[in-house]
Amino acid sequence: MSHVALLLLLLISVAGRAEEEPFYLTLDTPPAPELSPQEALESFATAPGFGIELVAAEPLVEDPVAVAWDEYANLYVAEMRGFMPDAWGRGDSEPSGMVVRLTDQDADGVYDQREVLLDGLVLPRAVAVVNEGLLIGEPPNLWLCPTDSGNALGIDCVKKIKLADYGNQPGGVEHAENGLLLAIDNWIYNAKSERRFKLTGREFTIDKTLFRGQWGIAQDNLGRLYYNTNSSLLHSDLYDAQPVIESGNPRAPGLNIPIVRDDSLYAVRVNPGVNRAYVAGVLRTDGRLDKPTAASGIVVYRGDQFPVSSSHDVFVAEPAANVVVQLRLHRSGLSATTEHLLYPDEVWQQREFLASSDERFRPVNVQVGPDGALYVVDMYRGIIQDRMYISEELRAQSLERGLDSPVGLGRIWRVVSKDSELPRGRVSGISNDQLIAQLGHPNGWHRDTAQRLLVNREDQAIDGKLARMLIEDNSLAALHALWTLEGRASLDEETLLTALASKDRELRFAALRAGQARLSKETLLTLAASNDSEIAHHATMYLNAHVSDSGVMRFLVRSLAKFSKQEIRSTGVQVAASGRELELVTGILAGDWSQAQGQAMLGMIEKLMAQALRGDADRSSELLDAVLEAAEEDVQGAMLRGLLSAVREDRFERVSLAEPHPLFSEAPEALGSEIAMIRQGFTWTGDDLPADVKPLSPEETTRMQAGRAYYEEQCAICHGADGRGLTSLGPALAGTDWVTGPSERLLRIILHGLQGPITVNGEQWNSVMPGHAAIEGFTDEVASGLLTYLGRSWGHRGRAIAPGFVREVRDIEQNRIAPWTAEELHDIEINTHYRAYAGTYVRGPFELKLTYNGQGLEIASIYLNGPLRELKEDHFLYEPRQLRLEFVWQEDEVTAVRLPDLDGAQLAKLSAQ
Repeated sequence: MSHVALLLLLLISVAGRAEEEPFYLTLDTPPAPELSPQEALESFATAPGFGIELVAAEPLVEDPVAVAWDEYANLYVAEMRGFMPDAWGRGDSEPSGMVVRLTDQDADGVYDQREVLLDGLVLPRAVAVVNEGLLIGEPPNLWLCPTDSGNALGIDCVKKIKLADYGNQPGGVEHAENGLLLAIDNWIYNAKSERRFKLTGREFTIDKTLFRGQWGIAQDNLGRLYYNTNSSLLHSDLYDAQPVIESGNPRAPGLNIPIVRDDSLYAVRVNPGVNRAYVAGVLRTDGRLDKPTAASGIVVYRGDQFPVSSSHDVFVAEPAANVVVQLRLHRSGLSATTEHLLYPDEVWQQREFLASSDERFRPVNVQVGPDGALYVVDMYRGIIQDRMYISEELRAQSLERGLDSPVGLGRIWRVVSKDSELPRGRVSGISNDQLIAQLGHPNGWHRDTAQRLLVNREDQAIDGKLARMLIEDNSLAALHALWTLEGRASLDEETLLTALASKDRELRFAALRAGQARLSKETLLTLAASNDSEIAHHATMYLNAHVSDSGVMRFLVRSLAKFSKQEIRSTGVQVAASGRELELVTGILAGDWSQAQGQAMLGMIEKLMAQALRGDADRSSELLDAVLEAAEEDVQGAMLRGLLSAVREDRFERVSLAEPHPLFSEAPEALGSEIAMIRQGFTWTGDDLPADVKPLSPEETTRMQAGRAYYEEQCAICHGADGRGLTSLGPALAGTDWVTGPSERLLRIILHGLQGPITVNGEQWNSVMPGHAAIEGFTDEVASGLLTYLGRSWGHRGRAIAPGFVREVRDIEQNRIAPWTAEELHDIEINTHYRAYAGTYVRGPFELKLTYNGQGLEIASIYLNGPLRELKEDHFLYEPRQLRLEFVWQEDEVTAVRLPDLDGAQLAKLSAQ
């Protein structure tokens, strides 16, 4: 029996009923033999007017994943040779990876010489050329191969230098830092990361930034960043995220937002060889992949070889569909949209910019080269899914169809416009004046490279020449001159004012960003009142440097009145108030608001309180005082909700107060539940139970710490370190009843995965989460610790979960392979730990009978009848009489129940039911 037929029978048996043959098995899937580079050329379909050429192939390059050029136009390639050596990924941790330098010795545009710069690497994933040498991302290491002035090619790696930890290896290849984009603002940005770097000489700086994307990151001419996830083609920030991050608001509106309305893909072959092809909707009716599942490297076209109409188009590699997607970018003010460009196809009606009928064509990255062409990094292999998440179905299908071999191939292609010559380019060895002239080159690679080199040149005469470029007509040259001055620490107020007076709107915007710390309060206030929403929003945020000024605070209050219905503009005001949030709250409370504005202002008060507590925990007493002193209950409620949102965050560290705060004993009874929830965020001397939950035993604490480590490595990559979810990757876990509810449901999701649709905190999700049951090292101990961690994080008050509970559920579902659906999970037995409480409890004439009905406890009595619900661990509330039940445990067994609301009565357990 074939692997596929065997798998089909398995899926049918798991479902518990005979089903129709999965759609992907009905497709007439063509074979996918290994093609030579020359044969592969015949498999491509390009957009009209474009052609594709081979510039490197095995054995010159093997398993390429990332590329970068130095000023000599030599190409550095990260080779991920250890990726999926077989269908199980065995041996992927071997140090077989390399970074190589490819050179074009005869200058014919095709690389013909290979030099190993660094070997012995485990799954290297990123390279970047900097003035100090070559950066190499090899989780968990960020290496610098330093520049060697004695080497004719400039970079040597005889002695590599570790600059920092990088990524989270060992772990899934899909989820570690990558990118290493040296942007126009002289910072190095990463995808799948909340860090940015700056390297000046031997001084290496790490700064916190917005968490962005999954694989690949790019910039446009203004330095605005673009990124994606494997299931979402393109995301961006509508404004500078850095001030927002510094104020403590990583989830502000307008940041990390998808800007593609329709992610549909248009391949030129059927695509059954993808993870979960058996799930309805993954493939469209013609057999092609419907939506991205492996979107990876991206680039904004800033070259000069393509037609002018392609300027600022975004190209996205999607190896699962064997295509490169073209998106036309449209930005206006504080908005961004894209147009998905498609081209006619005789067989399939529509296709992408670049598509191949060869299933082994795996474009994982794209870059614009020194010649202005689009370079496509092709890993060329059958299996592109990492071992951590490959489904049994895909493994069986890959073995059946021979996609598991050969490995160790790889190609780099060049897409060119047929209507334009292909120039050769390098910028090495030229004078300062020639480099300055290169800042206006029509190809962004030349501008970026010239800026990088000029930042380190020591000639002070460069500064004056750069400043004079700001009044010339070449706006691209002026932009790079401005940021080069910033990188050289030579950007003064006079130069900034010159740029701000320019007729070129993009130069004015760049001057505002680059010079924010040097601009006066008066200049920023003028810009913040601009009719240009993008400039006004940024200037408002940058007013934070002057927020102690009373005039600035009045401006912020007026701005809230004007923009109460505009989330992004209101966020700018919130950011500007960082460090002075309570003063802005005072201004809000003194305002005269309409009813609609008043509701918006309550929301702003909530955000300001959260921002204040995140930003400066030393102000906690002041913030708690503000709640207690607020005159109106709805204002107090908004304040408490804001504090709670900060306390719930995973990284929040409990605040130690000098003494108990009266808020926890003197607040109005109506606010009792909100105050009880934030109580866990504060403690003081003599406070034994600041979290207001049952303390964990040492063993439970150890397990929970292991669970937390597992979460940070395996789960935070999709759900966020703070449990609030990540756009297009995974829903929120904080505050959702999928986590705070029955552990039986949550554990089954973790073990076997979940298939949408599912609603989480009011938001609809329709993706597939893989299960963890088969992951090596996911023991009952680790699983119980993970459940305990999820139940005790972000303000949750869950009980500790024992390994025995995990084992019990594993045994019950031992034959389960398919992911759960929300509908199925609603039908399982839940709260099974309630069985321990079931029994008949008697004291004199008073008799309580508790029975477990598969969902909860039912209570019956000679005096009382009605529903029982769990208020918190081991404490129940009899709702009609507000009767609290407290259970007595002896040697892991419930022996009695106390009724403290009935004169402390204690009923002994007579018999289990």
